[in-house]
Amino acid sequence: MRIQSIEVTNYKAFLGSYKIAVDGKNLFIYGENGSGKSSLYYALKDFFQSSVEDIDLAELENVFVRPGKEGKTAVKVTFKPDSQGQRRSKAYSWNSTVNDTRLAEDTSIRDGNRLKSFLTYKHLLAIHHLKKDEVINLFDLLVNGVLKHFKYSLTGGKELGELWADVGEAIGRSTGREYPITRKKADVNATVRAFNEAFGELFKPDSPEYILNHARPILGRFNHHIELNLRFSQVRPNSDYSALEGAEVHVELSYAGKQIDKPHLFLNEARLSAIAISIYLGMIKRHVQDMPCKVLFLDDIFIGLDIANRLPLLSILEKEFPDYQIFITTYDKPWFEYARGFLEGKSAWKTMEFYAQTCKDGSDIPVIIDNQDFIATAEHHLHQCDYKAAAVYTRSAFEKLVRKYCEKKNKSLVFKPRIKDYSSEDFWLASKADLPNSANAIEQYRSLVLNAFSHYNTERHEIKTELENAIQAVKNLKTEMGPL
Repeated sequence: MRIQSIEVTNYKAFLGSYKIAVDGKNLFIYGENGSGKSSLYYALKDFFQSSVEDIDLAELENVFVRPGKEGKTAVKVTFKPDSQGQRRSKAYSWNSTVNDTRLAEDTSIRDGNRLKSFLTYKHLLAIHHLKKDEVINLFDLLVNGVLKHFKYSLTGGKELGELWADVGEAIGRSTGREYPITRKKADVNATVRAFNEAFGELFKPDSPEYILNHARPILGRFNHHIELNLRFSQVRPNSDYSALEGAEVHVELSYAGKQIDKPHLFLNEARLSAIAISIYLGMIKRHVQDMPCKVLFLDDIFIGLDIANRLPLLSILEKEFPDYQIFITTYDKPWFEYARGFLEGKSAWKTMEFYAQTCKDGSDIPVIIDNQDFIATAEHHLHQCDYKAAAVYTRSAFEKLVRKYCEKKNKSLVFKPRIKDYSSEDFWLASKADLPNSANAIEQYRSLVLNAFSHYNTERHEIKTELENAIQAVKNLKTEMGPL
């Protein structure tokens, strides 16, 4: 089952109805703050979660919905093929009156929810506060972060985070005549025992639940040459049952075969992020995988990773999760542009951009730009008679093509100390001799259209036919260059 479209109405940032065409592909989204990218994450996450839990849609309704229009919050997801593998579309609606995710005869959404395959940057925030007292303690990162929503045989139907919350509630209760200390001790001991049994199972190498079984191969793909072991200290109440002790997961580490005595000096933020993400992805793979609907959504998790770790993660996702439909969001525009170049030519991926548009009443609504091929965008603006925008996007398409061509062909350019000192002219001079069929037209329309129309010029107005010819010239250039 691959998602073809997601329709969101009045949910969080989405005021009104939006239809997002996914087309059965993996989706990489750039979104500025307030643009709705995280709202899409939660809309899809809640859609799956609604198959097993009652979620109050009224609490998720956009706050700017007009009086009298309330109660229409909805998420609708259309898949193809359907849950039976037939090449036909199947839509599931979730709103105040209908919840198709719980269909008795179709368990595909409930089965997909068991994967717990939604990770947001908020689950990784603890990485910024791990290095304390020369010891790295991963307990909070795992229990309240990357493993918070996981459940397995020993959790008794609860998520790991819920078991830990039970412990916190028990230890925090005040005693008195109606709730004596003996009863509190019994309650605390019971919740601590349940948590220790469930969480402790993840650290037993001979257990099928062993946390590193699937995490180690994924971590290895980051090429850090790290060998990792984790040690969990059993949680226990202190002597008067007023606080907890032993909530610790410590790291034992070797690098290139050498034992690292002080991991806190070795594990920078990028390596810690790689470890956390590897554990999370490994825990997904430990689930039974023979289900038709498998979605993996990663919301802004690249924050703690440098470029040397970001591209390996994209490769990991492609190689380790080929039968998952992957959604990735980022607010980092340069990284998005870089990744888009990496993903171009891969038929399994598409990209989108989310922006926040301010309305007259002060509210922000998402503006979603699909199909980020610059030439297609130029043609869109041309059809809208926005000639200056069409010229700018055509020029951007040309500049992108000649840069990628020089990179692929290892063209030599005159050295300049800063990247920003290079212009499209430098790349065009290095490549145009190879492209005789397109060179003359490009030369003509660069000066006639692409340069002139992209600037303010009261003596030169935009002409539709010239724009059409310029766009065609760039298309021909792309064809002559071949695959980039």
